[in-house]
Amino acid sequence: MYVTNGDRTHWATQALDAFTAEAPASLLPFPAQTERVRLGIIAAEALARATRWHADEQTVTDEESAEEIIGDLMSYSFLLVDGQVTPDQLTRAADEMRSTDYPVMLTAVCEVSAPSAQPADRVAAMLAACIDAAESFGCDVTGMLDYAKQDAEILKADERA
Repeated sequence: MYVTNGDRTHWATQALDAFTAEAPASLLPFPAQTERVRLGIIAAEALARATRWHADEQTVTDEESAEEIIGDLMSYSFLLVDGQVTPDQLTRAADEMRSTDYPVMLTAVCEVSAPSAQPADRVAAMLAACIDAAESFGCDVTGMLDYAKQDAEILKADERA
């Protein structure tokens, strides 16, 4: 079976739907870190159920499964908002949502919240949750994000070819 970027964005949408069903209706205030971890796992496992055949591969239980499943979701999230916001804008917004700095700066969150960028604000919130979930399993989140950005670009180039 040939997998297209349309398939990948459909799966990311399923993960976003699972995230949204459990997340607070309003983006502000941002959920606490422990809640973001829970929401990130919910989103990742929704993706895993859509993309993996074996039940034992559909849960995030350790660093390896977190890197694989959350890493895929990061890549597919960048594809989901392609043409609306850049991966860097999405990542900056997710970082602002996770920040504990005071005063709170929401410049990137505002960028992805523009009406023309929807559903990028929710995708950024899901990405923030996924980052926290990956960190909770000891993953190299910086490396995962870098790989996901590169992977999304490769997937787009492959489909154009």
